[in-house]
Amino acid sequence: MKYNKIALIGMPGCGKSKTAKIISEKLNYAFFDTDAIFEKKHCGISEYFEKYGEDKFRYEESLILSSIVKNDNFILSTGGGIVLLPENRDILFGSNIVTFYLKTSENELLKRLTNDSSRPLLNNSKDKFNSIVKLASSREKYYSKASFIINTDCKSADMAADEIIEIIK
Repeated sequence: MKYNKIALIGMPGCGKSKTAKIISEKLNYAFFDTDAIFEKKHCGISEYFEKYGEDKFRYEESLILSSIVKNDNFILSTGGGIVLLPENRDILFGSNIVTFYLKTSENELLKRLTNDSSRPLLNNSKDKFNSIVKLASSREKYYSKASFIINTDCKSADMAADEIIEIIK
């Protein structure tokens, strides 16, 4: 089976955008990043969260996802919380999209996100590690529904991309 609609899901900092970009270049697939599209259309995600709240953001994110999946031959990097809405899960885990969960340990995420202030759900915490643990545990039940799980703890984005390409060929 040839996979021509591929979505990467996972926690902020797991490497979805970098990995998806590499895959798109190697397979000559269109590359979409829901967060980048959102920011181009609106403003920074943290700023939007502050101004309008998470519910409004999730609504806008769903609109972006719905428009992207009408395409063929694409690789999609999603926002970490895109799996929270049932309608997004229906799309991502539907029969014509293959999803890859880039699973990353909380310790590794903390290393990757320590100096990153662009994550609205992790910025307002004095204890970023516990925030990561709480966020990850609340989303794991959704992430684990992915078609495939790729552990990214000891992998570069290139290594993760190569592993995904091997699976989809």
